[in-house]
Amino acid sequence: MPYTLGQAAKATGLSKPTLSEAIKKGKISAVKNENGSFAIDPAELHRVYPPLSSHSSQEEAGTEQFRTHELTAKIMMLELRVQALGELKDQIAAERDNLRTECERLLGVIEEQAGSVKQLTYQPKADPTAQHTAEAAPSFWKRLFRNG
Repeated sequence: MPYTLGQAAKATGLSKPTLSEAIKKGKISAVKNENGSFAIDPAELHRVYPPLSSHSSQEEAGTEQFRTHELTAKIMMLELRVQALGELKDQIAAERDNLRTECERLLGVIEEQAGSVKQLTYQPKADPTAQHTAEAAPSFWKRLFRNG
């Protein structure tokens, strides 16, 4: 049964353009079908290009499967990291909100204490006329010894 260009590429490990070029240059013979595809006799193909050994294709399949498992493991690790970072972000946001609430509470306490300090340290200005009357009034001793 003849190969198509794609089957021939898979059988030899070469690309379709490489095989198409080999047909055009006459390295291998092929029959062009009415639909434009090539029919390549396997014996003719493998006369020039050796077939891939089944061992190497199994090895490639095993390597591809290993690579798939490796990538799946990496994806799982990255998903766990993303989840952990999301949890950390939520924790930081909660702590920020708690700190904001505590800051507002402490600001209220400071404002209350400042009001208390103002009340405790308030000293009204003395009336200047009241001082003169106090000075004008005779002291106790002067009144006692008025005639002295």
